[in-house]
Amino acid sequence: MSRKLQLFVFTSFCPDYTDGLAFAIAHDEEQAKNLIQQAYGHVYNWGDMKVYPLNQTIAFAEGGGG
Repeated sequence: MSRKLQLFVFTSFCPDYTDGLAFAIAHDEEQAKNLIQQAYGHVYNWGDMKVYPLNQTIAFAEGGGG
């Protein structure tokens, strides 16, 4: 039985002057983090994580800092 895909959203990701944002669509947290590390490189701070099922509509917006 295959596991369902989920949306993993990491807020406060690798903050510098402002917080970053990372996301992955994956089967579990480990796979999500591996995919993000492949795309980003070394992750020194994951921040906060929220998981959303992919059976509903969803949107996010984050204004720029500065």
